Amino acid sequence: MENKKCYIAGKIGELAPAEFTAKFESAEAEVKLLGYIPISPLKLPHNHNKSWNEYMKEDLIALLQCDCVYAMRNWRLSPGACIEIELAVRVGINIIHQ
Repeated sequence: MENKKCYIAGKIGELAPAEFTAKFESAEAEVKLLGYIPISPLKLPHNHNKSWNEYMKEDLIALLQCDCVYAMRNWRLSPGACIEIELAVRVGINIIHQ
């Protein structure tokens, strides 16, 4: 699985920054243990006006460049993560559930 990238999908909105940061850092560690390079939306270089739509566009571009998606336990509670998982399924990207 050398150099295989895995996008992390989970809830960000409505959570305190410390909470979602801790959850994504934990997910990154889990993805590394699976042998993948984790791609976290929290660590993408977002160069825009910080609207939800702009975050999603950049996140989806990053997701499409990955070999799989790691669906965090809370992904169904996030409108953005639901879009990410649906897109991955529709284009045939493997989903790994936390």
